[in-house]
Amino acid sequence: MSSDNRLLLLDTFYFLHRSFHAYPKDLVASTGEHTNIVFGFASSLLDSILTLNPTHIACGWESEDQPSFRKELYPLYQFARVSMEPEDDHIFKEQLPLVIEVIEAFNIPRLTQNGFEGDDVLGTASEVASKDLDVVISTADQDLLQLINDRIFVYRPARPPYIKSEFFDFEKFKEKYTFEPRLMIDYKALRGDPSDGIPGVMGIGDVIAKQLIGQFGTLENIYDHLDDVKSASVKKKLIDDKDEAFMSKQLATIITNIPMGFNLKDCLVHDFDVQKVQKIFDRLGFKSLNRKLDMLEKRATLLRRGLPLLI
Repeated sequence: MSSDNRLLLLDTFYFLHRSFHAYPKDLVASTGEHTNIVFGFASSLLDSILTLNPTHIACGWESEDQPSFRKELYPLYQFARVSMEPEDDHIFKEQLPLVIEVIEAFNIPRLTQNGFEGDDVLGTASEVASKDLDVVISTADQDLLQLINDRIFVYRPARPPYIKSEFFDFEKFKEKYTFEPRLMIDYKALRGDPSDGIPGVMGIGDVIAKQLIGQFGTLENIYDHLDDVKSASVKKKLIDDKDEAFMSKQLATIITNIPMGFNLKDCLVHDFDVQKVQKIFDRLGFKSLNRKLDMLEKRATLLRRGLPLLI
């Protein structure tokens, strides 16, 4: 990264869903409140700050007030996602106010916008902030990889014991996927994405999609040069599913200019009251997080005094 100043953007609902499955549902505070996703999120939040050493931080948040424009464009978008059992859904949703309480105690902006997904919020914040500093997005969501450039990076947290953490810059992305990050939307337009219900082109998988992108680049350029596609069967598939391909590209494209209030001055990592956080941790029984919180407070003290961090 090119700057000592960096903004950490958390894909909050990725961490919430991960925590729900990683920690037992019967994890409750003495107050009787379920706390598995709150504990997991708080732990991941502290780990992310201590690992990535940001000077600024914000949390992306999903809007549930109205469907996103993607649902309006394609009603089957995300239709295949498995719904939680009613009891699990209740346990998950009843903890969201506690998660918000933790975020607010750390004085971290919670970014959301009606009609848009959390990815669009993170994309817009990344675009705005990258004019002034480096941006690291912490997520395991493949969609957000399309945002990578010389100032925007993606950090995939570890999931012990099987998955190690990965830090994606422009070159690391190209090494893994063989094409530039900006072409991820063209890749998904061709291959589709079953997890999000993005149809793509029927019969085109990973290998053919990468071959087409390697030869032609964008989806538009592929269709401008259909006569140069050597395989007759691939050409037919492209012709038959042209509408689906271009719709899929729309679905896969993260919006980076949505109208929302975002100010880096509100995102300073050290601008929080540790006693306020400690009271919440004590109430919820998060004693095991005290050491991490103490480390963060020492780090914040250095930042408040304008002293360098030992990175």
